[in-house]
Amino acid sequence: MSSLDQENDGRDPLRDRLAGLPDSPGVYLHKDARGKVLYVGKAVRLSARVRSYFQDTDKDPKTAELVRRIADVDYIVTRSETEALVLEDQLIKEYRPRYNIRLKDDKRYPYLRVTLQEPFPRVEVVRRLADDGSRCFGPYTSVRAMRETLQHALRIFQVRTCELDLPRQTVPRPCLDWQIGRCSAPCVGYDDAASYRRKVGALVRFLEGEDASLVAELKSEMAAHAAARRYEEAARVRDRLKVLETTLGALSPIHGLDGDLDACGLARDGARACGVVLRIRRGRVLTSHEFHLEDRLESETPAFLAQLLREYYPRAGDLPPLVLLAHDVPDPEAWRERLSGLRGRPVKLLRPRRGPKLEAVAMATANALHKMEARRLKDLASPRRAAPERAAALQAALGLHTLPETIECFDISNFQGRETVASLVYFRGGSPLKSRYRRFRIRTVAGIDDFASMREVLLRYYTRLQEKGLPPADLVLVDGGAGQVGAARSALDELGLAGVELIGLAKREELIVRERGLPPLQLPRSSGALQLLQQVRDEAHRFAITYHRLLREQRTTGSVLDAVPGIGRVKKLSLLHHFASVDDIRRASAQQLSEVRGLGTADVERLLAFFAAEGKGEP
Repeated sequence: MSSLDQENDGRDPLRDRLAGLPDSPGVYLHKDARGKVLYVGKAVRLSARVRSYFQDTDKDPKTAELVRRIADVDYIVTRSETEALVLEDQLIKEYRPRYNIRLKDDKRYPYLRVTLQEPFPRVEVVRRLADDGSRCFGPYTSVRAMRETLQHALRIFQVRTCELDLPRQTVPRPCLDWQIGRCSAPCVGYDDAASYRRKVGALVRFLEGEDASLVAELKSEMAAHAAARRYEEAARVRDRLKVLETTLGALSPIHGLDGDLDACGLARDGARACGVVLRIRRGRVLTSHEFHLEDRLESETPAFLAQLLREYYPRAGDLPPLVLLAHDVPDPEAWRERLSGLRGRPVKLLRPRRGPKLEAVAMATANALHKMEARRLKDLASPRRAAPERAAALQAALGLHTLPETIECFDISNFQGRETVASLVYFRGGSPLKSRYRRFRIRTVAGIDDFASMREVLLRYYTRLQEKGLPPADLVLVDGGAGQVGAARSALDELGLAGVELIGLAKREELIVRERGLPPLQLPRSSGALQLLQQVRDEAHRFAITYHRLLREQRTTGSVLDAVPGIGRVKKLSLLHHFASVDDIRRASAQQLSEVRGLGTADVERLLAFFAAEGKGEP
């Protein structure tokens, strides 16, 4: 990896970096002024690909925003495009760059794992793949679908799920799973190793998608039991066969397909997309996996599809010889090599144009569209999950340059002209980030002057932010009208932050006060954009009122408890937390005082002596 020349000799380091880019394949990393990775990409020729970002051509607003933030470019040269593809995937997972396409539900999906390396294998649910001889099936993006599959498999094949180390560990009697027909109980010798291994092999074939041979085997086993007049065993096999036939009958066949393949479909809406992988085995849809994706740059559809492959196949339990795609992907040869390497055998990528394979892709795409719409409706029903839509609506309503993912809101509060304070709350992704909350006591303003107080607070806060090298939020909101907005703008301009987006929200009529001579904007009460602003403003007001209450309590209680020898701040807070008021503390007995956390016998004696002297009029 190259290193940036840190010497300041009057040259532009970024321009020097671009001039020294090699023509080799590799991975590049765009970084901001603090060295944070903004975007990771791969290229066949690093020099041409990276320089294309900085050419004087028309760019869409989101790409232009990315380019404005780039302060440095780093790169790693690879031996081939496929190697670059693998490295790109690793770096995206490591850095989670802001401008790469990302999985919305970035979590570990479950697998069904069959421990074939054990003498008596078991099936279990895991969330990590391990190269230990076991066989994994998944990932299952729907936990419900996985549990239904497991339930059917246990009833049919009776493979254990317990953690006993067989045959070393045994138990005196079988568990409930044997009693309800979900295990053949090898732990107590009800099933020998050879017979149990056959059940495990059948389970693996079932999870792989086999059907006809399994049905034939169970029918043969049932007939053998009946011929030997073992009618109870024959009835149990009959019941298992019925469950298997019902399960296979529920799988959707695709006429004209009889091999093993995956069909990858994609539906997208602007910056959001849903990808679906249908696992088709022996011509039947075995399972469906969905992945919800988002991208700040609103990349082309093939880039979303490539991200679907990147998210699914490195974690897939088994790969088929054929993968059908709804769209062409960038660098298909690199993807063929990548998937073939993961499978250990050749994998073919195909975008079908007609016939049953096109029907399979169309089914995957239709499922993706349905699941994306269902997700959208679910998000709209939840205020927290509706944050991206509300932020997008706010950007459109106000004509903001960037999506307001982060919002800082300031509120000035005073009580009867005393204790003027200010609060700052910080929201990211529609949710409060309380570690970024701040509260202020006004220092330089005498009396009630909300405009001057607003200016003081913004100057203090953003001066500290600049000292730490942190940027302002995407949107700055002040609680108030044109006067508060003007005072805030004066502070921002003084600090060289003229480009910060700033608005005000007036309480009475909920008018959005804008700059640049634009008239106030009044949105409908049902508007998601207005609801987002109200949520942030109300939280800032609540935080300010809480600070006011604390200061008033300190003022009213401090004159009494602060005078007690040996009672410091922590013990005073413990007393106030335990009792409702200072009067209750004054009336408390020695036993009641001793129950306060952190108070010792000497503290109780001091309090009793202090309040006794107070009652006698002593100072």
